Amino acid sequence: MVDSTQVAPESETPVNPYSLLEAVNRSSDKAQGAWLIFLAVMTYVTVAVAGVTHEALLLDTPVQLPILQVNIQLKQFFQFAPIVLVLFHLGVLAQLVLLARKTLEFDHAIQLLEATKKRTHPLRLELHNFFFVQAISGPQRSRIMSTFLHLMTWLTVVVIPVVLLLYIQVVFLPYHDVVTTWINRVSLVFDIALLILIGVFLMRPETSFFQAFWRATANHPLSTIITTLVLILVAYLSFFAATVPGEALDKVGQDLMAWAGDEKGARAEGGFALPFLAASNDESLFGVFHRNLVVADADLIDESDVNEDEKTLKLRGRDLRRAKLDRSDMRGADLTGARLDGASLVGTNLRNAWLTCAEIDLLVDTLEDKIDRIVARCTSARNANFKGAKLDGAHMSGIDMQGAKIEEARLEGADLSNSSLVDTDFTGAHVDKANLSGSAGQGANFLGAELRGANLSGAKLQAADFSGAAMQGAVLNFAHLQGARLQNANLAAASLRRANLHGADMKEMSMVGADLRGVGIWNTVPPEWDASGLVDLSELTIEPLDDDEKSTLNDVINEISDEEVRARMREKLAGVLDDGESTKWKGSDNARHWQSWVGMSPLQPADTYPADLTAYLTELMCSARWADGSIATGVARRATDPQFRGDLVDVYDGLRSSNCPASKTTPAPLMRHLADKAEQERGR
Repeated sequence: MVDSTQVAPESETPVNPYSLLEAVNRSSDKAQGAWLIFLAVMTYVTVAVAGVTHEALLLDTPVQLPILQVNIQLKQFFQFAPIVLVLFHLGVLAQLVLLARKTLEFDHAIQLLEATKKRTHPLRLELHNFFFVQAISGPQRSRIMSTFLHLMTWLTVVVIPVVLLLYIQVVFLPYHDVVTTWINRVSLVFDIALLILIGVFLMRPETSFFQAFWRATANHPLSTIITTLVLILVAYLSFFAATVPGEALDKVGQDLMAWAGDEKGARAEGGFALPFLAASNDESLFGVFHRNLVVADADLIDESDVNEDEKTLKLRGRDLRRAKLDRSDMRGADLTGARLDGASLVGTNLRNAWLTCAEIDLLVDTLEDKIDRIVARCTSARNANFKGAKLDGAHMSGIDMQGAKIEEARLEGADLSNSSLVDTDFTGAHVDKANLSGSAGQGANFLGAELRGANLSGAKLQAADFSGAAMQGAVLNFAHLQGARLQNANLAAASLRRANLHGADMKEMSMVGADLRGVGIWNTVPPEWDASGLVDLSELTIEPLDDDEKSTLNDVINEISDEEVRARMREKLAGVLDDGESTKWKGSDNARHWQSWVGMSPLQPADTYPADLTAYLTELMCSARWADGSIATGVARRATDPQFRGDLVDVYDGLRSSNCPASKTTPAPLMRHLADKAEQERGR
């Protein structure tokens, strides 16, 4: 990068080289000291940054400075480290520029004493050993040695500092903090500007920037081109590849890749956008650098910190989009308001974790106004993968899990009230005793799921698939089940009072002891008739949706952001939204089946009905098979309803009996509520 030139400095009379030699050596000694300090600082920062793992980024672990053993907060370290590095770089550049002017002056003066263009004057042997000075004015050397001296300057003064700044940015990138990433970018741009505006005087003796730049380019085009390409590449990587997913520059980078038409180099959302190099299969660059956190199979909590009512990991409000946290232990983690969109949590232990809204009261109080979940700062896990995850007892009220995969996951006793579960896949999931009341689960897939004793009151489950689901004792009062698929589902002892079943498919659905009072029926495939006489079908409403109800249902469909899900919803609900299809059903066999059932359950149940229903419910919930209290939970919820047609006191007494193993596993708050209701009933 540094070259000696035959062009004389802008001075009329050359300085005596004998008098200048001492000044050059003194300045060289100081510059070498500054360079060594700068090299040590870069090494120190590199070691500190290299020690920051993805687990440390996830847990926000302070950075421990080597040797000093001082802890610095993670974000503060990555915000101030590049600034400190640039300041040191500025100091070194200033020292080298001042030294370069003296050395170039010395070189010009001593050239006048040499007979040839070769560096043969003995005075050159008395120069300081600093490679920077030797490259400019040292004695004649081989081409290899001369190249090495120039390369040392180019690498340590130009390349390594800017690459280190980029490295700092890339290491912190998975944290997904846009402000800190921009501080890194600004530091890098400032450093590149220093190299361009000041570094040019390391090569030329001119005092004019434009003259020095022009002559350096003309005399050494190859080194200038290489340096320019390196700086452009580093700047490109910083601005358009090392980006936080979703930020403005990230979208620009994707557009650039699309414009270039580079399908191989274009990354998936989790990788790096490079026009010449594709990311690895794991979306990393060179198998080392990731844009998103990768913390799999990690034990992240201390057993002594595990408490059912206390939070462990402090991850509140964190941006964990597309993070890979598979099979990690995160019990009791506080992920309130966190962003988990596209994250992978396959097999992750999230028992009793908090994935709710920071302003949950704001969400619940204004739910009818369709408040944005972003305003309530709710956890977002759209398209996340929770397959096989353990979410028992998790606090997930208000969470947005649209399009998420929760196959075979365990959510026993989890609170998913008022959550968004649109197009969520619960295939084979264990959702016993969970609370899904008020949730929006249009198009959700509960195929073969276990929802015994689950609370789905008021849930919007249009076009949801419950085929083969185990829903004994589930509560679906006032649920919106238009177009839902309930084939072969088991709803024994379930309560569907006032539920909307327009367009639902209930073929071969089991409904022994179920409460279907006042359900809305039209274009609905009926279940097999229950001969036990315990199903309550009184107050059936067999009529099509009116215009207002159709308009509301259309609004629900239009609010779904995914176009594919919307199309699927319209297809499944065509039977109740299309007037022609609706009219055809009126004279069908299915319609006659429903009409024949009207009045088969008397408005006031027969004298033995309350006792028979209570006996059935008690036997079912206290069966040893359901000792986990799942069905008992649903029966207890149903019994506390003022419209319950069984005997609440007998249900309570049966549940409290020593012969009922479910009494120990039924949620304590629900048992207290049931006890209060039973005492009130006894006092009448």
